[in-house]
Amino acid sequence: MGLSDLGDAVLWGEAKLLIEEASVDPATALGAELAGWAYPASLPDLLSLIAQIGDAKASRGVMPWAMTDPRAKTTRATPDELAAAEAALEGDFVFAD
Repeated sequence: MGLSDLGDAVLWGEAKLLIEEASVDPATALGAELAGWAYPASLPDLLSLIAQIGDAKASRGVMPWAMTDPRAKTTRATPDELAAAEAALEGDFVFAD
């Protein structure tokens, strides 16, 4: 299912803006992933975490940029797997005339 399947519910320009906004906001899952953070967090979330721990130096270890992302896996796709996935993806592209 693609964006076009939604009809007029979401316009392409609006979807682009929403994705751009989410990608630069580390409080969203997308923004945190792109920033390399272990979890999404806003500034108030981080300040609250520091206040709850009570020691700014001790809280550095639990900041999302300091932690290893628990979703990251040590196994990576092989070059053959990547080529097969890219070929399958290319086959799914449909351009309307």
